[in-house]
Amino acid sequence: MINPKVKASNLGYKIRYVSHEVIKDYNACYNVIYNGKRIKPPAADRLGIPLNEIWISEKWKKYKKYILYHELAEIKFRAQGCSVEEAHILAEMECIKLWRDNPMWREFIVEMHISDIENMANEVKMKNKD
Repeated sequence: MINPKVKASNLGYKIRYVSHEVIKDYNACYNVIYNGKRIKPPAADRLGIPLNEIWISEKWKKYKKYILYHELAEIKFRAQGCSVEEAHILAEMECIKLWRDNPMWREFIVEMHISDIENMANEVKMKNKD
């Protein structure tokens, strides 16, 4: 496996760690040129991600290898014509095949999903306050 940080650098991408509050709904996002195609999900515009940057929540810096690998795989699948959702699922499947038995990856997946549930619960509380 190629080191995802090296691969991103070779592709000319800047990795930027941003406040979790800014990117908590996505955990990571990108706006890049890949094989001559601009690849970005709609969230990249909402977040204002500059061209050739991949943003990752600073909360997940400990797991950057896994997140960056996932984002690069997703970018590859998007360039092949997959939708955002399809590319995300295919990238997840690659990660599962690669790290299924890796304790640190499994720890990351659990922490990330707990965080997603906490984010949703906080949003519900905020809506109920109004």
